[in-house]
Amino acid sequence: MDPVTHIAAGVLIGQAARDRFPAGRALVPLAALAAWLPDIDNVVGLFGAEAYMRYHRGYTHSLLGGALMAWLMAVLTHRFWPAARTGKLFVLFYLCVLSHLFLDCITSYGTGVFLPFSDARISFPAVFIIDPVYTLSLLALIAASSLRPAARKALAVAGLAVMLGWPALGYGVEAFVTARAERLLAKEGRRVEAVHVQPDAFAPLWWKVVAEEGDDYVLTGLTLTAPDRLLPQRRFQKAGRAELEALGQAAPVFSQYLWFTDYPVKSAASSPAGTTLTFQDLRFMAVNPLVAKVRGDIVPFTLTAYLDPAGKLVRALFSQVGKAEVILPQGVGTVLAGGNG
Repeated sequence: MDPVTHIAAGVLIGQAARDRFPAGRALVPLAALAAWLPDIDNVVGLFGAEAYMRYHRGYTHSLLGGALMAWLMAVLTHRFWPAARTGKLFVLFYLCVLSHLFLDCITSYGTGVFLPFSDARISFPAVFIIDPVYTLSLLALIAASSLRPAARKALAVAGLAVMLGWPALGYGVEAFVTARAERLLAKEGRRVEAVHVQPDAFAPLWWKVVAEEGDDYVLTGLTLTAPDRLLPQRRFQKAGRAELEALGQAAPVFSQYLWFTDYPVKSAASSPAGTTLTFQDLRFMAVNPLVAKVRGDIVPFTLTAYLDPAGKLVRALFSQVGKAEVILPQGVGTVLAGGNG
């Protein structure tokens, strides 16, 4: 979730709890900081795209790591604000951290909530990673609570209700879209093994649909403005686990990519110089045409393998938006590069 929404959640929690703490103007900003704090791990992006994939939404986004950060923040705050008890501050800050984890888990990226005990990435996508309606609703209630101090707590609680209620609405719409997509695909005569639905830009109006059909994924979508027909369909070859694991023997980034992705797909191109394999994740492909206009052909978290004529890995290129990293087989090293590759 974007940082503005995280900070808004912290402000609402701080405003709702303000009367439980000694008078102090710093409470709400501190709550906002605590709600943003797990994203301090964005610093790993300085070490390259691969490090970002591996460590972002990791330990600082876990229940245990979040508790540690909340406790340290409570101890430091108590030193400068002795009237506020450390225990109460910890509860407040941990609630703010938990709001961050909740907002991240309702997007499709995945969050390491149970680290260090499990590296499973938890995701219950109900909201697109940037949702203007969701964020602006929270900001509007924050503004209203600031303008009406007498109703500050009630408006803050209303904002928290929106924070929880909007994803609940998304889950309800998702169930409807899943059932509708299954019927429309069956009407086309397709024999799909599974249908996965995720929010797309401007959800809950727009939804991405990923259908599994043999060795392929079919990427399509559904919009509530035209619920009786699927959006244009694109077919992708599934990326094989064995192939990624074999490449991972030469460069661990491929094994990490297998762990990171939900719907990995592959395309191949051959030339006299060898074969190029491009791996992408359908999580990061949008079906809303507006996103395609803004983003163009760029798909975040694209991993490309360059093989020689004998099928040996020569190098890999891992790219995010605005950043690319050239990765050489083990024992050779890595090179950082600008641009998108």
